[in-house]
Amino acid sequence: MQVQQNIEYQSQITEALKRAKPKKVLYMYDETGNKFLLGVFNKKKSEEIKKHLRTKKMLNRLSEFDIITTEPDSDFTY
Repeated sequence: MQVQQNIEYQSQITEALKRAKPKKVLYMYDETGNKFLLGVFNKKKSEEIKKHLRTKKMLNRLSEFDIITTEPDSDFTY
């Protein structure tokens, strides 16, 4: 027999929204059109990455999305 649980989802959602921060998710496309994840970055770091890719003339292979998350920033080596 299953035990019923009364879960208050609204309080969990509001608590998560308090900790969440706006960030950018960056994806890179290869020459065959396959997409792979570069990472989740704060807005300042994503601008630095886009600037770096612009100098290498690879900016047209990049796509970005705005998200709100509690996930820490990804590492990116130039």
